[in-house]
Amino acid sequence: MAITPESVLSSIVLLTEQRSQKHLEDCLTATLADLANLPFCGICAPLPTANGIFIDWAAIRSHDGAGPPEELQEIGSDPLLLDCMALGCERSEALAGGGIRRAHPVIDDRGKVCAFLVTRTNPGQDEPAALIKGFIAIYRNYLTILWDAARDTLTGLKNRKTFDENFSTIVAESRHIDVSFNGNRREAHLDGQHHWLGIIDIDHFKRINDTYSHIFGDEVLLLLSALMRKAFRAEDRLFRFGGEEFVVLLAPATFEAAKAVFERFRATVEAFAFPDVGRITVSVGFVRIDCDDKPSVVIGNADRALYYAKGHGRNQVRSFEHLVTQGELPFDSPSLAKAKLF
Repeated sequence: MAITPESVLSSIVLLTEQRSQKHLEDCLTATLADLANLPFCGICAPLPTANGIFIDWAAIRSHDGAGPPEELQEIGSDPLLLDCMALGCERSEALAGGGIRRAHPVIDDRGKVCAFLVTRTNPGQDEPAALIKGFIAIYRNYLTILWDAARDTLTGLKNRKTFDENFSTIVAESRHIDVSFNGNRREAHLDGQHHWLGIIDIDHFKRINDTYSHIFGDEVLLLLSALMRKAFRAEDRLFRFGGEEFVVLLAPATFEAAKAVFERFRATVEAFAFPDVGRITVSVGFVRIDCDDKPSVVIGNADRALYYAKGHGRNQVRSFEHLVTQGELPFDSPSLAKAKLF
C-alpha cells in the first residue's frame, strides 16, 4: 500500500471505528505494517508482577504469520524493551541480517510507559518515522478515550460495562491452567492455581450515607478503592459494580492464597480509620472460575457466599465451594454440577 494522504486518512478512519482496545491494537499493527511495508509490527505492554515485569504481547502483524506468544516473557530477556522502558524514549538495534528493530514507548497521561510499539524494517529500507510517531499519538489518545469509558468516574476502577470482556479473557486464560487432582473430588477444587472472583460489599453502607451524608459516603468509596489497589496485585482486575459493591478477578492463585489475600484486605479495611466516619468493615464472598463458566453463574455463586457472610455476622470472608462442601449452601449450581467437588 502506497503512503498517500488518502491512504493515511482512510487508515485513521478505520482506526477510530474500533470500539475495544483489542480491536484497536489489531487494526493499528495491521495498518502500519501495510502502509509502511514493515515485515513486523507489534504492540506489547509491561505487566508488573510480584516476580518482576513481564511483557504481554497484545497484537502482532508479521510476514511469517506468527501471532502473539502464549507465554509471557520477562522484560530482561529483551534488552531493547528493557532499555526503552528505563529511559522512556525510542530505542533501536541493528539486526544481524540487516534492517532495524525499533521500540517506540507509548506514554500515558501519568508519564509512565504503558505500551511499546515494536517495528522491524527490511535491510536497506527507510522507516517512515513521522508516520509511525503520528499513529502512536493517535493510538495513545484513543486509548485514553477507551480507558475513560471503561472506568468508574468516582473511584477510577474498571466499571461494570467492561466486566464481561475481562471475564471472557479470564475464562480463555483458564483453559491453559492445569487442574491438579489428588484422587479426592471433594477436595479437588483446593489444588493447583486458578482464577478467582470475589465480591466485596461494605457493611451497613446505607447507615454511613444516612448518618454522615453522601459526600462522606463517596469519600469512603474513594478510600476503599485506594486500599484495594494496594492490597491486590497489579495483575488482578478491580471493578466497581455500583453503590458499595466491588468485584475482584484474581490472577491465578491457590485456594489458600486467594483466601489469604481477601482476608488480608478485610483486615486492612477493619483497621483503617476513615476520616470522620471512623471504622467500617466489609464482607467478601469468593468462588473459583472454571474454563467453561458463564459470568452470571460465577457472579451468582460469589453473591451467595457474600450474603451468607452478611447474614452470619458480616466482616468475614466466605468461599462458595467451602460453604457447599460443608452443607451451608445447597448444591444446585450449574458450574458445580460437573463433579467439580464430588
